[in-house]
Amino acid sequence: MLATLGGEAFDSPDWIYEPKYDGYRTLALCDGQGSVQLYSRNLLSFDEVYAPIREQLEAISYPCLLDGEVVVENSKGRSDFQLLQQYQKTRKGHLKYYVFDILSLDGKDLTHLTLLQRKELLEKLLGKQKMKDVIYSSHIEEHGIKYLKEAARKGWEGIMAKRADSIYQTDRRSKDWIKLKITQEEEAVIGGFTMPQGARIHFGSLLLGAYAPDGELIYTGNCGTGFNDETLRELFDKFQSLLTDRSPFANEVKRPGGKIQWLKPKLVCQVKFTEWTDENSMRHPVYMGLRIDKKPKEVTREKPADMKKITGTATKKMPVKAAVKNASKSPAKKAAKAPAKRTAKAKPAAKSKDSEPGPAAARDSKATEVKVGRAVLKLTNAQKIYWPEDGITKGEMVQYYSDIAPAILPYLKERPQSLHRFPNGIHGPSFYQKDQDTAQIPAWLRSEKIYSESNKEEIDYLICNDRETLMYMANLGCIEIHPWNSRIGHLDNPDWLVIDLDPDDNKFTEVVEVAQATKKVFDQLGMDCYAKTSGATGIHIFAPLGAKYEYDVVRNFAQLVARQVHALVPDTTSLERQPRNRKGKIYVDYLQNSKGQTLAAPYSLRPRPGATVSTPLDWSEVNNKLAPKNFTMKNILKRLDKKGDLWKGVLSKGNDLKKALKTLEGLQQ
Repeated sequence: MLATLGGEAFDSPDWIYEPKYDGYRTLALCDGQGSVQLYSRNLLSFDEVYAPIREQLEAISYPCLLDGEVVVENSKGRSDFQLLQQYQKTRKGHLKYYVFDILSLDGKDLTHLTLLQRKELLEKLLGKQKMKDVIYSSHIEEHGIKYLKEAARKGWEGIMAKRADSIYQTDRRSKDWIKLKITQEEEAVIGGFTMPQGARIHFGSLLLGAYAPDGELIYTGNCGTGFNDETLRELFDKFQSLLTDRSPFANEVKRPGGKIQWLKPKLVCQVKFTEWTDENSMRHPVYMGLRIDKKPKEVTREKPADMKKITGTATKKMPVKAAVKNASKSPAKKAAKAPAKRTAKAKPAAKSKDSEPGPAAARDSKATEVKVGRAVLKLTNAQKIYWPEDGITKGEMVQYYSDIAPAILPYLKERPQSLHRFPNGIHGPSFYQKDQDTAQIPAWLRSEKIYSESNKEEIDYLICNDRETLMYMANLGCIEIHPWNSRIGHLDNPDWLVIDLDPDDNKFTEVVEVAQATKKVFDQLGMDCYAKTSGATGIHIFAPLGAKYEYDVVRNFAQLVARQVHALVPDTTSLERQPRNRKGKIYVDYLQNSKGQTLAAPYSLRPRPGATVSTPLDWSEVNNKLAPKNFTMKNILKRLDKKGDLWKGVLSKGNDLKKALKTLEGLQQ
């Protein structure tokens, strides 16, 4: 959920006020069993960068999804964005994670609850833990004007105003959350630089811009301060792969001193400045650091919203600049009269529909009973919209899985399932559920206990062998179906080898090129392989093995294949696991060949606009005309009727890896 820029501070009993942190927005996905994943707002992994925070969050004993901001505070206790930029290298400053919201808890979606209800649950959850650097973000009620004065006195970036009864609106810039800034800071796209003059090295100033609503990059000024020698060198090194002879800006650029070198608009930086000029340029911008969590196209110039329309005429208002000015003139004793922070009383948390298995459906007065095979299913919230852009409901999704069952079930039978649940559709928060509460699920469902080395305990995995179980999973909001690569009876031996082509910002034609290279490698090794769209931006390639080899053997062989693919297309591919090290190349992922790893099954839906489907392909279709968006819930059944199941061979007795390895050794000699 994103905030709208506001122009005035205001008082209102219907709003609460929190500090505005100068850091990186961070989601924390905790499984309650010691495993935590940290993500940026664009789902970049922060696991290694902010490992100290991740390690503290491992103490949380309930599955949950938290929303907050990672900051680095200086010796004065103020968040410092430049220290945050350098933290991975210097480890200077105090790394903290301020948590201001919770989206799910113990398998239950909380986004329907009011903000105060969510914060009450969040405060109780964090209060049970001993985490010195994971901090509940407290708030005050009603008195926004005094709070902004206090923020100015303390040197904060600003404050957040949030409507107390607002729900969490995923992927939306809502007017229920308002950011009131004290300092002028913006993200900007770097579109070029000037050559250095005098004693300056590497470059003189940066040429900055922001995207207009029509998608054109508009020049917004030059930034020549805020750099040290190390920053100049690091930026200059990053620029070398982005050099171009064309201006990326749609409007005229003010010619600064020095010759201009244009850049492809791929980098985003943070700058602070004094004000916007009449020519819509930033006055006196100062470079603060790169933003790894923002995509260039997301950078737009924000204009303050009309606060009267948002807050109503009853609110008392004061311009931000006036609040700052008054705060700077106020004596300390006057500032001390600012209202003490207190926690607003929250109403009891309401129960969220569609967040529990079977029994929740039984309590739902809108549940519909459907007889499927030997089971009676209680289908809930069938009219809930799951794909807003397409108007596709949850009921239509359940019907799809009923219709596709004969095709998808052969790839699911006897395989443990990791349930990827989207209780509120593709734009809502999602979570993975592995362990089933066998006391709560219907008796006709089958589960298997599998010992987890990472959790040091047995987990009850759901086994999907029939249409009724598949529909049950869909009713839980499982848009994606994620089976293991191995089956009950030989869990240590996968039925196939997987090469997952995972692009960055690459054109899909490049993904096709790498898929063709992968097919060439398998052909050279005398191995059968099958391709399918991921349903998103990649391609999955499977080579059948018939469960003849253990995971370690399969993963090691897949690594050899990946190296051969990389050797064929080195300019397009990468074998680096960390996204930041791939430099915009397609990741040839062989690590999916590990016990417990999962990918979307063939014929699985994906949580993307259009209701795309992970679709088996004939190799003749893997060409420059291939487009994953063309395979959707609405046409896949007709395709299946016409072409049949193109993936039957994946379930065959499989390839001979020993023979293929000898062939590979011959190729390398």
